[in-house]
Amino acid sequence: MSDVHAETELVTHDAHGTTVQGMFDRIAPGYDRANRWMSLWTDVRWRRRAVEALALSDCGTEQPNVLDLCAGTMDSSVAIHHKYPQASIIAGDFSAGMLDAGRHKLVGPVGERIEPRVMDAHALPVADASQHGLFCAFGVRNVSDLALATSEQARVLKPGGRLVILEFFRPAGLLARGAHGVLGATILPAIGWLATGDMTAYRYLPKSIHGFNDAETYGELLGDHGFDDVQITPLTLGLAWIVSARRRDPS
Repeated sequence: MSDVHAETELVTHDAHGTTVQGMFDRIAPGYDRANRWMSLWTDVRWRRRAVEALALSDCGTEQPNVLDLCAGTMDSSVAIHHKYPQASIIAGDFSAGMLDAGRHKLVGPVGERIEPRVMDAHALPVADASQHGLFCAFGVRNVSDLALATSEQARVLKPGGRLVILEFFRPAGLLARGAHGVLGATILPAIGWLATGDMTAYRYLPKSIHGFNDAETYGELLGDHGFDDVQITPLTLGLAWIVSARRRDPS
């Protein structure tokens, strides 16, 4: 089994990052349970669909490199392995507690292909143009400096490599806005508290959705930071979204 990177005290980008890092460390033991209960297991299907968008079979190598950013308890890392068993996967997150909570998933071939590493999305400890794919589920809305984090993602991706983001963007449609508003104010905090014992975290998370970009605006940001072929796919009436893009050739 792969071990979490020895560095457990990561200096974050700013005070916001430190607060969010501590929050995820607290809720890590119940995080998977909360996700399943709140989504009625739909998050599993969302992840599988998003992983397909990496299209690693098109990258022309037998062993592609993939960075699963904001990997949390490594649900996405495991899903990437199951879809692309030859891939070498770095599971990166700034919460050592989240990575520790997912260590039990790294058994057998999964553990041989996935390397958990504590890292900050604003300064990725990954070489330039070293990754064939970059995946991030429910993480980009928590970064402190989205433009800087996006530039880092472009830096580490090979030209032609695929960026895939699965996220709760700010709802655009009336139905999705209403659903997010009702769920975020009532049901989700209650379920989150039952699953993790932390009401504060599950009041923050819905607020982070409404303070974030909508999917179209985020797609424009990607275009400004070295990406093209931006594709935006709503999931479950716009409750969640997949945004994928290709790293342009800098030349």
